[in-house]
Amino acid sequence: FAGTMFAHDILRSDAKIEVHGNQARAAFTLNLFELTAPIVPGSPRATPAQLDASIHDIFASFQQHYTLRSAVKTTLTQYVLIDGNVVHMEVTYDFPDDITSLEVESHLDQIMPPGHKHFLAVKMGDTVQQAILDSGTKKATFTGVAIPKWQTSLRFIRLGIEHIFTGYDHLAFLLGLLVATASIRSLVTIVTSFTIAHSITLALATFQLVHLPSRLTESLIAVSIAYIAAENLLDFRLMKRYYITFFFGLIHGFGFSNVLRDMDLPRSSLALSLFSFNLGVEIGQITFVLLIFPLVRDLMTSGWTRLKPAVSACIGVLAVWWFVQRAFLS
Repeated sequence: FAGTMFAHDILRSDAKIEVHGNQARAAFTLNLFELTAPIVPGSPRATPAQLDASIHDIFASFQQHYTLRSAVKTTLTQYVLIDGNVVHMEVTYDFPDDITSLEVESHLDQIMPPGHKHFLAVKMGDTVQQAILDSGTKKATFTGVAIPKWQTSLRFIRLGIEHIFTGYDHLAFLLGLLVATASIRSLVTIVTSFTIAHSITLALATFQLVHLPSRLTESLIAVSIAYIAAENLLDFRLMKRYYITFFFGLIHGFGFSNVLRDMDLPRSSLALSLFSFNLGVEIGQITFVLLIFPLVRDLMTSGWTRLKPAVSACIGVLAVWWFVQRAFLS
């Protein structure tokens, strides 16, 4: 449920809420260092003692920006620090009567970085529903009645698209491929190879058939970007580009799966959510390629021969930094 937040992830917090009679029990996870006023300014880590000294201020700010409508009492029952930068809080909300409808309102985007999203799962009886709250959608209402499948599908398509366009490492990987691709045919082959590969591991990881530690996955994604940059700069190929793209696509699929796995989706809607999220990823990926590839070709044909080494050098430097950050600093 809680884990280290990495550079390519959507800026996020998470909540799981279970309704029992007139009480709602919530488990929240948020990154301390995404708060507007972090408890240890300038440091990527906190200690349990530092969290103890700041938890009341953190929770007070949280209460101001996150509410369950009609709750008459809110109690922080437990909290724990994870990996030095993530706090897990368990909160109990008491209501005057048994809960038949739950309205959640989040203004966490006001105390978190721009683009912050709150992933919410609510269990009422045998029904589990999800919502994603952000600056554009601040409220969600849950009644214990399953929402239409098309709404679930649209929600996860949107999430997949946003994940691509906020996943700068995935975009850097694609850009490294684009600047070294000379023809539409080669581009289609490479993108198809990448798509098939990441779809396989995305499904395996989401259904919890295969699992890799997040630190390993994110570090390997950085390595994949550095490798593509090195191939471009040194103008060598150990194998055909679509083979290596397939291999690295398998790794990127595990990175994509982190979003869905952390949401703890119900089995009944897992297949639909997975398909919709992957469709959103593909829409975002194809959109990026269609926007960038013509520009790359125009620049190359106009005589700007330094485009490939310049872009490759930039993404190579970024990849090395991401690897150091994820393997040793996170």
